[in-house]
Amino acid sequence: MELISLRSFLVLALAAVSFSLIPGASAQQEVTKGSKLRKDLFELARPDIEAAAGRAVLFNGSMKRLGNWAFFLGNIVTADGGPIRIGPAESGDTALLWSLKNGVWFLMEAEVGFTDVIYLEWSDKHGFPGSLTGN
Repeated sequence: MELISLRSFLVLALAAVSFSLIPGASAQQEVTKGSKLRKDLFELARPDIEAAAGRAVLFNGSMKRLGNWAFFLGNIVTADGGPIRIGPAESGDTALLWSLKNGVWFLMEAEVGFTDVIYLEWSDKHGFPGSLTGN
């Protein structure tokens, strides 16, 4: 009986290790506020978002990374934390998507001022795991 339990344990352990080695199977991680990566990624998005907003912006929200992809969902605010609302919906909602290719990050999508969940289609469009955006 003990041999069967040990064998079962080893099979399950091997399966878990194998699964963790599959590309894209890793868990997403929060990109922490103040980190170099977070600052660098926002600098890639800043020109597009500031052009749409017509002013300087800060980003307030959650940034997740999964493999070679990063996704931000939040809103844009002024330097003192006040809301910025743009577009017909007068929304500051902001969604950003980056991809890491050959060691260089690229901004793939940048949307601001929306009210619908426009970013859910991005995983099919760009081929990243939908779990990054909540799909």
